[in-house]
Amino acid sequence: MVYYKKILKNRILLMSLAIIAAAVILTFSSVILTDDGQGETFSEGFMEGFRNGLLVAMIFLFSAHIFKYSKIMKDEKKLKLAYNKEHDERRQQIKLKAGGNMVIINSVILIFAGIVGGYFNLIIFYSVIGCAIFQLLVSSFIKLYLLKKY
Repeated sequence: MVYYKKILKNRILLMSLAIIAAAVILTFSSVILTDDGQGETFSEGFMEGFRNGLLVAMIFLFSAHIFKYSKIMKDEKKLKLAYNKEHDERRQQIKLKAGGNMVIINSVILIFAGIVGGYFNLIIFYSVIGCAIFQLLVSSFIKLYLLKKY
């Protein structure tokens, strides 16, 4: 369990760094790059709102995970249950059949590419973000189906 505690501490550290980076980007985007919004089209505002919403969601999600991991690390019983849940062979097989981590990694790359591409052409933004959302939805439905079936 000492090794698993070390893994959880590393996760907490990485998520804390991501929260700090997201907060800096959000602050920079909201305070420094904010103008009065005149002459801005709906699509440009949508893209900025999507980006800021994504950063805020990431901050809240990572904060919840940090809180959960901190709570787990304080109790040996919860630590053992979390370790067993994470290393459950059935869940691992279902995750692999639903695409595993590659779907998530690919979708995150597509979302960032869509945000960057959105500065050049809004059609790229909508197309790539739509593709990433579709990919995540299909993977989620497959995972739910497999959880019910097995």
